[in-house]
Amino acid sequence: MNYYEKQLNEGYNARLNSLFKKWKASYPDGNIEDKFCPDGLVVKYKDEDSGYDINQEWEKSKRKIMFIVKDCPDDWGHDTRRLLVGYEDNEKSQDNAWKTRNLKGRTGFFKNIARLLYGLYYMTEENKGEEFNTQVHNIDNLVSAINEIPFAYIEAKKIAGTKTCSSASLRKALDKDSGFLMDEINILKPNIIVCCDNNGDIFNSLVKNYFNSIIPDEDCRWDYEFELEDGTKCGFYCKLYYYPEKGILLFNSYHPTRLGKAEWKICEKVLHPFRQFFHKYKTFDIIAK
Repeated sequence: MNYYEKQLNEGYNARLNSLFKKWKASYPDGNIEDKFCPDGLVVKYKDEDSGYDINQEWEKSKRKIMFIVKDCPDDWGHDTRRLLVGYEDNEKSQDNAWKTRNLKGRTGFFKNIARLLYGLYYMTEENKGEEFNTQVHNIDNLVSAINEIPFAYIEAKKIAGTKTCSSASLRKALDKDSGFLMDEINILKPNIIVCCDNNGDIFNSLVKNYFNSIIPDEDCRWDYEFELEDGTKCGFYCKLYYYPEKGILLFNSYHPTRLGKAEWKICEKVLHPFRQFFHKYKTFDIIAK
């Protein structure tokens, strides 16, 4: 067993593997083995000598950041925990892993994931202004973030699809598999969840099924139309719910591709309400207890 396999079969990822067996068995036709996408903690491109074990790094991280995306658009069930390392016997997957590690690609998908990851991991009350904005747009910082910061990458719809995933298809999967998805969240215990679906289907499903349809009160809720400092409206809304009892921040985000929208909007839709959280509470320590 190589070092990647070891990390995929121990700790949190091992517990997820047990869950995925039950999840796959819940499909009555049983013919989904090559379409089902295991996911969880993304393994880094590091050897054993580095001492970096994703399960251990997640355990000790104060900020446990989970991204929930719609589905895998590649029409086959690869393990998304291998995004940065690929498969040894699959040259195409190795090439794709290199591109992901180096944030290449025309859609900017993982570049924007890395930007949100960096911002959510490093923002503080003292560091959330112009200097921080410079940091979060520095490509070297973003490459370092995706290759160093532990994070969970979850497919809301576990059965791989094609280039597009309609709201109807996503909602159907969320309705069927909500129990399993809630189990996955319970195993990983994130304290920051980013729902990468501008329509809000993932966000709304979590509010209903994980947070028992509870809407936080005004002190723990930021739901507003984004405006520039001069009052100019920019055509998108920000939404962040803080659940003190569970110690979780729940964000609604754009789909991370830059196609059809400006990258700064993808960033600000999440980081702007995070600034508001720090303005009110001053520290992340109230969550990372």
